Amino acid sequence: MQIAAADREAKLQRHRLKMTLLSVANTSLQSLIIGLFAWAGEVAWSAAWQFFLVGAGSSALFALVIWRGWNLRLKDPGLLLPQIATSIVVQLAFLVLAPKLWVLFLVAVLVTYNFAMMSFSSRQFTFAWLLLGTASAVALFASRGRLGHFGTSDASIAILWLFFFLCTRQLTAIGTQFSSLRTQLSERNKQLSASLERIQELASHDELTGALNRRSFLQLLTEERARAQRTGQSFCIALLDIDHFKAVNDRFGHQTGDAVLRAFSAVAAAGIRMTDRFARYGGEEFMLLLAPSTTSDVARIATERVRQAVEAHDWECIAPGLKVTVSAGVAEFVAEDSIEQVVSRADEALYVAKGAGRNRTVVAGPAMSKCLSS
Repeated sequence: MQIAAADREAKLQRHRLKMTLLSVANTSLQSLIIGLFAWAGEVAWSAAWQFFLVGAGSSALFALVIWRGWNLRLKDPGLLLPQIATSIVVQLAFLVLAPKLWVLFLVAVLVTYNFAMMSFSSRQFTFAWLLLGTASAVALFASRGRLGHFGTSDASIAILWLFFFLCTRQLTAIGTQFSSLRTQLSERNKQLSASLERIQELASHDELTGALNRRSFLQLLTEERARAQRTGQSFCIALLDIDHFKAVNDRFGHQTGDAVLRAFSAVAAAGIRMTDRFARYGGEEFMLLLAPSTTSDVARIATERVRQAVEAHDWECIAPGLKVTVSAGVAEFVAEDSIEQVVSRADEALYVAKGAGRNRTVVAGPAMSKCLSS
């Protein structure tokens, strides 16, 4: 766990350094643009090298702090807010110093401001918006009377286009990061959905056999009882128990026993109707909830179909000499029955089936005499 956390922090630190070095590169390119305007005679050469020293130098200082790991001691190791604030202050300061290029500096401020989208909260955005509005107003007011525009020569227009092109490159880089974040978020949402589905399945199904677990089955039984009381339609359940399962474990081992439970569940699930529900009730005991309005005679036939399928299955594919059969007790819900009462009657019928020699289905209640031998 600690190793994974350390790896994540190292990866995040590399990303911070990469983004800060990108800021150094962007500031250097802007210095080049100012230098080109100086070459075209629009501003003094000092504006270019001073901007490079202050702008690229401050970004390089942040890169050094991150490279040395000193930022990890701070509350905000990403240093995003200090970097954005420093960049904006530098841009607005040079707006005052080189007012002829004021449009360039304001556009650069907007591009820098877009980097705030990476981590700013709504409250931080509001504060930054008000602060930026105030600072830009001060800078523009301080430059009043000196604001102008550069010429319309071919060189000036080409330099302006180059600046615009570089700005769109920076915005593209920001958009690419957002696209990457959306992709990661989408993938994590898919993983989360899959995990939630798996958790729900584990909460409602037996992990070994894949059948419904006892808790889920009792919930279904409670809902079915409420439906039966509301509509007056009865329903049936069947309690199935694998014969001599302890002997299977003792003779063949618990791994074989687990394989038997899985195979039995597969055979039983394949033999029931789509509207029936099958669950592992506990140990080697399983339960069937037959479809609504299923009579005891139909329930007996459906349960017998499962019993016969289990008896006919080739169990020697699991272990030589292995033979598995199942005994079952069927009970029909009658008015005012509790869940415990109907399950108890099915258990009594199962007890009779075992006492009669196992590998048979017995119906509880008035139909108790209906006992089918294999």
